[in-house]
Amino acid sequence: MSEASKNLLAAGDDELIAAGDDELIFAEEDEAEQKPLEESWKILIVDDEIEIHNITKLALNDFKFEGKTITFISAFSGKEAKEIIQNNYDIALILLDVVMETEEAGLEVVKYIRDILNNQIVRIILRTGQPGQVPEDVVIVSYDINDYKTKTELTNKKLFTTVVTALRAFRSLNQIESSKSELEKIAAASARFVPREFLKFLKRESIVDARLGDSVQAEMTIMFADIRSFTSLSESMSPRENFEFLNSYLSRVGPVIREYNGFIDKYIGDGIMALFPNRAEDAVQAAIEMQQQVKIYNRHRQNSGYQPISIGIGLHTGTLMLGTIGEAERMESTVISDAVNLASRVEGLTKLYGVSIVASVQTLCRIDDPQHYKCRFLDRVQVKGKQTPVAVFEIYDGDSATMIELKAQTQTYFEQGIFFHYQQQFAQARQMFLRVLQVNKYDKAASFYAERCDMLMKNAVIMTLEGIEI
Repeated sequence: MSEASKNLLAAGDDELIAAGDDELIFAEEDEAEQKPLEESWKILIVDDEIEIHNITKLALNDFKFEGKTITFISAFSGKEAKEIIQNNYDIALILLDVVMETEEAGLEVVKYIRDILNNQIVRIILRTGQPGQVPEDVVIVSYDINDYKTKTELTNKKLFTTVVTALRAFRSLNQIESSKSELEKIAAASARFVPREFLKFLKRESIVDARLGDSVQAEMTIMFADIRSFTSLSESMSPRENFEFLNSYLSRVGPVIREYNGFIDKYIGDGIMALFPNRAEDAVQAAIEMQQQVKIYNRHRQNSGYQPISIGIGLHTGTLMLGTIGEAERMESTVISDAVNLASRVEGLTKLYGVSIVASVQTLCRIDDPQHYKCRFLDRVQVKGKQTPVAVFEIYDGDSATMIELKAQTQTYFEQGIFFHYQQQFAQARQMFLRVLQVNKYDKAASFYAERCDMLMKNAVIMTLEGIEI
């Protein structure tokens, strides 16, 4: 037996000293192996002297802390210790020798645990039989260990105290880590209800910090997206089928909004209200990609025997207020401004003109190169309560390839028709729109204007230049 081993037992029970070493040691080892892991503390002994393993197990033979016994794991080199630690994340304490296969093998294990595995919870107690070779003051400062002991000073009683202290710290750190993990889950879950971007604008770290009345003013592009004829669709489905359909649809278009730096402010039935705080072009690109995703979704729906859907998207850029409203026990995030109301009404124009995407002139003016997109002037609309009409444009990049080609071919006729319409030359305007329809009978905006010109000529109504009111 080594000198360190003898000293370890020096202050132990007389019965332990008198007993035969081998008989007791191996009996205890077998017993330890049979202990259920979930009811015990895992302690890893790392030492190249087998006597140290045996004496440590013997000294802690009857150990119990908080009703749990010990499960011992042995490693006889730094390399073996690394492999064991990597595969046993729930080790509570490591009794680690310093000098093994190399003079700093134990110290390398410490660095591996803390820096490579990033395990900050396991307690590490260095034990050395050569204290002069690795000075305590140097090691304790340079390495993230929890205690430093010479093997000669770890008598039974001191070992018991050291282990209890280490396990108590391990337990506390585990509780903190569990609480931290739970808080992270709560924060992640809350972000599904209140967007992180919303909190960012309010300069709040989390939903916990949000206060009633928090608000901030900013310019953003607002998007409203809505499923066409959703009422008739929903009537043919059960409530459960409605939920499944909406979630299936939203799971395809929601990620697109995030991909283009937007965030969803709220769901309004089958509709989406999203905000794009960085660039108006983000919103335009997202709208086009959303239409593409709907095409892909429709192929899936048709293969499953369901009818295809279509969506309308309205875009407007303006100043708005983000904030929290409600009362002390129930509040929610919201966005308030005329710009939001106008964006909603612009989306409504997609139904009137039979187009997929409508953007206000305020949005197009904030795009670096509007000519990069396929768009055509639709109308100037009068917003209720406002004196200045708003010009709106169709963006048809999200249409089918055939429709894009046909609209490009007839764009000159369409724009001439709009010009004659605003000059109140309705007969000439009607002829231009009919030319469009001869080439593209599916152009619903041209059909709308042709019918409007018919109605105006029949009723001899003089339109003002302000256009329709929304």
